Amino acid sequence: MAEVMADVQGWCDERFRRLEAEFRSNLEQGVDEGVSLAATYRGDLVVDLWGGTRDYGQSVPWEADTLVRVFSTSKVMIAITAMLLVDRGLLDLDAPVADHWPEFARHGKGTITARQVLTHHSGLPGFGRHVSLEELGDWELIVGLLEDAEPWYEPGTMMCYSGVTYGYIVGELVRRLTGQPFADFFRDEVTGPLDADFHFALTSPDDHDRVAALWPPDQIPELDNEMGAAVMDEVLANEEYADPAYLATVVPATTGITNGRALARIGSLLAMGGELDGRRLLSEAVIDEATREQVDAECQVLGRCRLGLGLGLDSEEFPAPTPTTFHWGGFGGSFVTMDRATGLSVGFAPNRLRTGDRYGEDARLLELWRLIGEVSADLH
Repeated sequence: MAEVMADVQGWCDERFRRLEAEFRSNLEQGVDEGVSLAATYRGDLVVDLWGGTRDYGQSVPWEADTLVRVFSTSKVMIAITAMLLVDRGLLDLDAPVADHWPEFARHGKGTITARQVLTHHSGLPGFGRHVSLEELGDWELIVGLLEDAEPWYEPGTMMCYSGVTYGYIVGELVRRLTGQPFADFFRDEVTGPLDADFHFALTSPDDHDRVAALWPPDQIPELDNEMGAAVMDEVLANEEYADPAYLATVVPATTGITNGRALARIGSLLAMGGELDGRRLLSEAVIDEATREQVDAECQVLGRCRLGLGLGLDSEEFPAPTPTTFHWGGFGGSFVTMDRATGLSVGFAPNRLRTGDRYGEDARLLELWRLIGEVSADLH
């Protein structure tokens, strides 16, 4: 086996050295293979680290512009997109989705609201069957599947994490309300203005060459309820995550391809109350709504969760780095955390995927969050 290249590149503000030490230790001990970690404080980049390797041969170093798939950390981008629609008066969170998408009302879905979608209460946590990679890339086909789908339970009555359907529903609302495909809208309104290296799909061979290979997790959490297991069976059905065909497929809730620097940059928009570099992209009012408690319930996939609009909130069952931090993460350990009390945003993007006994509770993530909490306390 080739020698592991654990050199750490980049830089770190003195106030955040604890994060750098953990980052370095995880690479040296093989906890991470290749990885990037970044943080912004009051809009300024204060941590920008990368290291390790990005290929299965362990010989190609992780570079400053290396990208990796971050799975459901992409859902933060869905939440931001919904906030944009609300801010512009295009979307009423409590009005039926079918007001804008009449065909969605079929089979008892006429009362489902955008708020229910964003809090995983829509009753559509999955499609009810495996959906192939080719099908996932056919937007019209997916829209038809959602229109013809029957709710798995009465909408609004329980919480079941919507791994994939979540993003398509919001994405189709974007298309109907703005006339733009979801990924184009997000690029024009968020990643473009922020100059953030985040993509829902890649078509350029040069960009493909920047993407890191993914090391699968050693374990997959076993769910003890039928509904949750069925959802994750659908979500994990397509395992060729780094296949060029997958890299070119827009699945809004799961195909984000990025690095820690871009995640922290996008997260800083929310941590700073919607204004960055003298430009306001979101109102403070819509961020207030997105980050207040919307639900505190038992999820069929994730266990007990306290949520805003598509964003996790601090709770006894799943503590955030600080009581005021909001966040979301992806399969295998990527995450972005944001805290308006301090103006701190942290993005983490690894290519060695890890899970604990419960999604979102692997030891690597929890230790990083503990250190973010310590650093945050020193910023006050």
